[in-house]
Amino acid sequence: MSDTFVKVEGEQGLVRDPNSGAILNINRDQQEAARDRLRRFKMKEQELQDLKNDVGELKSLLMQLLEEKRSHG
Repeated sequence: MSDTFVKVEGEQGLVRDPNSGAILNINRDQQEAARDRLRRFKMKEQELQDLKNDVGELKSLLMQLLEEKRSHG
């Protein structure tokens, strides 16, 4: 830990940057867990977007089929 950081009283793994006032988490396990949560969240968001796109494509195809059926009989 750098001498420039000040430990946050009563909090394990947290320090304050006296220049910016920012509180930083220096616990590597917690940092990695947060990165994992963010990765999983982004993956789920992408899956949701993919499903929305697929539903939109299916809807478009169904509309085309209905139009073709109407025009041919």
